[in-house]
Amino acid sequence: MKQYEFLLFDADGTLLNFDLCEEKALRDTLAHYQMDGSDETVHAYHKFNADLWERFNHGEIDRAFLLIDRFRQLIAYLGRQDDPAAVNRFYMEQLSCHADLLEESWEICNILKEKYKMYIITNGASFTQHGRFAVCPLTPLFEKIFISEDMGVQKPHKDYFDAVAADIEGFDPEKALVIGDSLSSDILGANNAGIDCVWYNPAALPIKEGVHCEYEVRRLRQLLEILGEE
Repeated sequence: MKQYEFLLFDADGTLLNFDLCEEKALRDTLAHYQMDGSDETVHAYHKFNADLWERFNHGEIDRAFLLIDRFRQLIAYLGRQDDPAAVNRFYMEQLSCHADLLEESWEICNILKEKYKMYIITNGASFTQHGRFAVCPLTPLFEKIFISEDMGVQKPHKDYFDAVAADIEGFDPEKALVIGDSLSSDILGANNAGIDCVWYNPAALPIKEGVHCEYEVRRLRQLLEILGEE
């Protein structure tokens, strides 16, 4: 069994329940601006946002465009005239307050902290991620949090992982493991950097052509088996 020393965890969708955090922040925003808060509106936002993040991960758009355009599309969908930049600012303020954990993340991270050097690698926006990790109970368990906006480069680009490696004393890619839920940022990024990876895939989605993973898990607890801790 291969021995690992450095564990690079994605945050949202892997350790943090971003869907719940996003839902809370979005509904607060819709209520504040007296917008339609129906499930149809929420679903529309999710589609706009997901499509833009996919384009961002492929380097087609920058973060500033993404953050504003998702609300521009939502406002147009609702037939309103609100300022999308103002709506986004309010939403980001709400989001920065939420750091709900996914099931098992607290338990598993506490177990692994005893033996491994653990780091967060996230493409989240700087303002919101700093706010969320300030209130996140997992934060003390990690050596450092690498936020792409602070670094000027994002997953899945190799430069992002090179910057992470350069900032970790004694880092050895042969002893590192990336754990994440996104094929287009976490897993492809690990592939680009030549680092082994675990695809956290609770929905049992099919893997996409052009990416590969050494391991695939449905539950975070399965990390213990991969690492020989169970």
